[in-house]
Amino acid sequence: MPWGTTFTSRSRLPASLGVLLALAAAACDDLRIPRAPATVPDQPAPEAAVPARPRPARATADSGAPTDSELFDQIRSGLRRLVAAEETFYAETGAYSEDLSRIGFAPPGETAVRLLWLTRDGWAASGTHPGMPGRDCVIFIGRTNAPPTTLKYVRSGREAVPVCDSPPPVPASRRTAAAAATELPGPADTASALDAVNPSVQIRVDLRNLARSQEAYYGTQGIYSKRTEPFMLQYLWHRGVTIRILSATRDGWSAKATHRVQPDKSCVIWFGTVPAQPATDVQQRVADRPSEPVCDD
Repeated sequence: MPWGTTFTSRSRLPASLGVLLALAAAACDDLRIPRAPATVPDQPAPEAAVPARPRPARATADSGAPTDSELFDQIRSGLRRLVAAEETFYAETGAYSEDLSRIGFAPPGETAVRLLWLTRDGWAASGTHPGMPGRDCVIFIGRTNAPPTTLKYVRSGREAVPVCDSPPPVPASRRTAAAAATELPGPADTASALDAVNPSVQIRVDLRNLARSQEAYYGTQGIYSKRTEPFMLQYLWHRGVTIRILSATRDGWSAKATHRVQPDKSCVIWFGTVPAQPATDVQQRVADRPSEPVCDD
């Protein structure tokens, strides 16, 4: 073999050997032994989840449920309507009634109203709501019995003004932003429910009370009174009502009354023997029976 040929064959050996070695290395990479999985310590079984105890929902302005303030307003409204119903019945019959259905009264919503006491001279009532156990509102008419008091805070008010067990106001220094956001105090309800009664009903109630007062006065004095001042300790006339006694003797009396809201109209009443039975100003109406007031329509 010529020299040049031998040299060429020997120069190719290293290249072939490099190719073989590269193929062998690739094959070894595909035959790597997988690693053993890491051992994991035993874990305790998860405990059963305990359901959270639901908290009672608190009525707020945004919860959809009525707030305590709104429930108290509902009770107050019912007690005010009770005053109007009882006064109207008294104007027609001269007596109050324990039968609320008879006087055409029904408490609003879920509120409940019960009479605490009732006499010829007046009455007292309490209003409650099942959403506020242990708290109530009270109202009364008349001056012969002590004013009623509320259940929780033992509050009492003026005649014909409902008073309730609403919580006392929180001082500004202790009021948080959250509390201020949910407070719904509303305006103070201090107006007399008697002021909202029909003026004609107010006058007739006062004339019936005048008739009772005259009988009591006659029992002690032997004569009927010519003035209304002696009766002020027993009765307070409705605001806006003016009563004028026209005549008064040992044998009888007569009177006329007006209201500032209807100054042109009047009501009259008489009892016993009088110089002349009085007539109303507009329709000249005269009462058919003694101690029965009659009014202009």
